[in-house]
Amino acid sequence: MTRWIAALGCVFALTLAMPFGNVAEADGGRKIYRSKKCVAPARMLREAPVTWRCAARQKCCYDWLFRRGTCVAASARCF
Repeated sequence: MTRWIAALGCVFALTLAMPFGNVAEADGGRKIYRSKKCVAPARMLREAPVTWRCAARQKCCYDWLFRRGTCVAASARCF
């Protein structure tokens, strides 16, 4: 008899928990980013890495001579 009560309790708990575990969010559950952080590595050990922000649809470009980051269109080339 105790096994039947335990089995019914487990079935009842699963019946209540299953619908709440499968709920999907309206936006698909992913965050939409509007910008991205671009990071160029440091040239020497003592220097900090250079960081800048670009729009999400742009490409990150880095000029090693002037140590400056720029943002260009996704179809453009980095020089």
